[in-house]
Amino acid sequence: MSEQRNQQLLRLTLLLQLEYRARQALAEELPYVIVNETADVLPYRQALLWQNGSSELTAVSGVSHPEKNAPYTLWITAVFKYFSKNARATTTTLIDAIDLSDELAVDWGEWLPEHGLWIPLPEPNGSTFTLVLFRETAWQEAELHVLSYLSQAYGHALALSNAAKPQIHWRQRIKSRRLQLVMAAIFLAAMIFPIRQSVLAEAEVIPHQPNLVRAPLDGVVETFFVQPNETITVGQKLFALDMTQLRSRLSVAEEALDIAKTEYLQTTQQAMLDPAAKAKLAALKSKWDQQIAEVDYVRSLLKRCEVTASKPGVAVFDDPNDWLGHPVTQGEKILAVANPQVVELEVRLPMEDLIHLEEGSEVLFFPNVEPHHPIPAALTYFSYRASPTPANVMAYRLKAKFTDTTNLPRLGYRGVAKLYGTGRPFILWLLRKPIRTLSLWLAW
Repeated sequence: MSEQRNQQLLRLTLLLQLEYRARQALAEELPYVIVNETADVLPYRQALLWQNGSSELTAVSGVSHPEKNAPYTLWITAVFKYFSKNARATTTTLIDAIDLSDELAVDWGEWLPEHGLWIPLPEPNGSTFTLVLFRETAWQEAELHVLSYLSQAYGHALALSNAAKPQIHWRQRIKSRRLQLVMAAIFLAAMIFPIRQSVLAEAEVIPHQPNLVRAPLDGVVETFFVQPNETITVGQKLFALDMTQLRSRLSVAEEALDIAKTEYLQTTQQAMLDPAAKAKLAALKSKWDQQIAEVDYVRSLLKRCEVTASKPGVAVFDDPNDWLGHPVTQGEKILAVANPQVVELEVRLPMEDLIHLEEGSEVLFFPNVEPHHPIPAALTYFSYRASPTPANVMAYRLKAKFTDTTNLPRLGYRGVAKLYGTGRPFILWLLRKPIRTLSLWLAW
């Protein structure tokens, strides 16, 4: 009787020592302690620790780390996945070949002893791990009772170890030489990876080959008969210049014409009696014809002061109030009459953002009113030199033709154009501006 009590006390002591050992073990050591040192309390041939959430074999008795691709590991993983769906898998229960499918049960005798024991390790948030023991002899009730206490301790220790796992700082992670080499290779590949160059620039939808209406002569704009974006028909009045000076000039020319006509008629009557008067007729006739030509010329200028449209379209110009009272010279552009269905894209590309572009290069226009609906276009024109923009920025003037004729933007729309150039390594595209600046410094 005393010998049996001593054995019980010894088992209890081993149980307490194992619980203490499990609670004091580090997170990396704990799975090894569970599958190997449990043999100090009760005998078994093989022990495995199964992680339920990830369906992964965490530890196997007798080895430091289980080989993931070993035949035994692949087979036992399939066994545990199959049995974990069993209703009895939530409690401590016996497991043998009968509980498996025929396909898995065939190999049981090759890999495992006859008697197995499925022991969930309870944690506060549910059982995350399961300890599975195998041996040749059947499991006794007293052993199951001992394992119920031990499973509680193991579950608590696993929960604490997982909660206490320190987060590895990213600086420590990159200290690994292998990780450094991988990161360096990825960085190098990214730097030399060829990408298509692109640049953003301001753009505006302008008419293609519009009918330009210019000032017919020097003068001052008096009135406008149309408004911006108004539909124009052939022969419709567009604007008129101030006629005050021309009317005064016409009045003076008409009076001079009457005087020249009177002088000529009077001299004609005198020439019948006076031969000397007859000699003056040629000069007076020439003066009369000259005054007639002057009157006709001034009248033609008055007609030209009212400018009419020679082609239909839409009036394209700024606020007419900016032109009223503004002196203009002959040939100066006042407005344009354009077809709203024939438009193109004008792009102002700053000199600092210049990339290699070719005719036909792809262009995407993002109008301000609908930036989420880009409109494709193709480059057709590139100015050979830069000119200042209204913002006093030196930029090249580019033109692009819209490729989608069914979705043309409205005339006058503004937005951003993305121009695509040729392919270059990413690092050269990234450092294009520093390289340009450095080359300028080295040139000195």
